[in-house]
Amino acid sequence: MVDKIGLLNKVGLTDAEAKVYLTLLKNGGATGYEASKFSAVPRSKIYNVLESLVMKGFILYSEQENTNRYAAVPVEEIAERVKHETDVTLTELEGQLKDYRAQTDMDEFWHIREYENVFAKCRSILKRTESELLLQIWEEDLPGLLPQIQELEEKGIRTGIVYFGEKGEDEIALRHVCRHGMLEEKRKEMGGRFLTLVSDNHEVVFGQIISDAVSEVIWTKSKPMVAMAAECVRHDIYFYKSAGMFQEQMQEELGEDFHKVREIF
Repeated sequence: MVDKIGLLNKVGLTDAEAKVYLTLLKNGGATGYEASKFSAVPRSKIYNVLESLVMKGFILYSEQENTNRYAAVPVEEIAERVKHETDVTLTELEGQLKDYRAQTDMDEFWHIREYENVFAKCRSILKRTESELLLQIWEEDLPGLLPQIQELEEKGIRTGIVYFGEKGEDEIALRHVCRHGMLEEKRKEMGGRFLTLVSDNHEVVFGQIISDAVSEVIWTKSKPMVAMAAECVRHDIYFYKSAGMFQEQMQEELGEDFHKVREIF
């Protein structure tokens, strides 16, 4: 229920409105009294909530002799309307703001918070990548960028992907990927997952993925930081390329997951 309410919040409903809409969607037509009873929204609030849902287009009502009955608009119809309204709004917004250009000093380090915002920025960067992509990414996060990376590969753009996950390279739908070992060690060291994305040796996004909702990364075009991040990704690729060539010898000396390579002190 919490997930459904959260999704309905994103399309403009309050918690109370979401509860009533879900109740009507599940149970069919209901009076205001029944909607209050089944949704646990107090009777003192239910009619204001129902009126708001009618005005927002999420429910319909039928006038009866002594009371009204309410029914939910099908979610498919809601989805089509929200998509249409969003497209119209964004088209108008682009037209109204086309002469405004964000002037950003990219030698600064700019913070981006929250998971969806982070990966929206990454997808935007991938759309303008022209020559090279270097990426460190975890299994849980790869699906959010996979179609864009595959598109870059189809264009012949150089890609070097370091993948933190249990799948082998042959199980990942990418051409140039190496699997990083020592997953638990890296999680403990970094306090969770992390992300490094370097585009065209020109800009970088790097930082922590704390959970599937919470993240904080830095976005910058600072040349020293871009160079350092790119070298970090390349270093991982160098190591695992060598490990693939001399796997048996390295596992004998360093352990199956090469964890002893970290014993530098």
